Amino acid sequence: MPAKTLLAVTLAFAAAPPALAQESLPTFRASVRTDANFPNPEDAARKGGAFVAPEAVLRVTPGMTKSQVYTLLDVPHFSEGLFGERTWDYILNFYTGAGDAWESCQYQIRFNKRARIEDAYWRTQSCRDLAERLVAPPRVVAEPAPRIEPASVQ
Repeated sequence: MPAKTLLAVTLAFAAAPPALAQESLPTFRASVRTDANFPNPEDAARKGGAFVAPEAVLRVTPGMTKSQVYTLLDVPHFSEGLFGERTWDYILNFYTGAGDAWESCQYQIRFNKRARIEDAYWRTQSCRDLAERLVAPPRVVAEPAPRIEPASVQ
């Protein structure tokens, strides 16, 4: 393959957007509500919370049903029931990317009277930022193509 063709193909792949999970995620993002009535983590029915994929949390959007949330995040962690409950609370654990270190985060989903999500909240900004960072596509730094010297003719 000639050097110019190789360079053109390399640049085309570098410029193309990555086909990662981030592109298929909805635009809704849960806000941070430090004033929301989050339960004490020690009162959780599921002590220590659960490790979930950050993509699953970022797929939670207004209008979803409780069964759809159940599919993404499993049962709520504070003994909230399925029927009549307007709030589900979770303790979600995410690996931080620093070896085996992980952060425990509180997440709350509020439902309307039709049992559909009307909003969702993180307890802290650091947890919201962590979930976002974990699903962000990696930054690709394009390096200059190596200079290829033409073969000398003798």
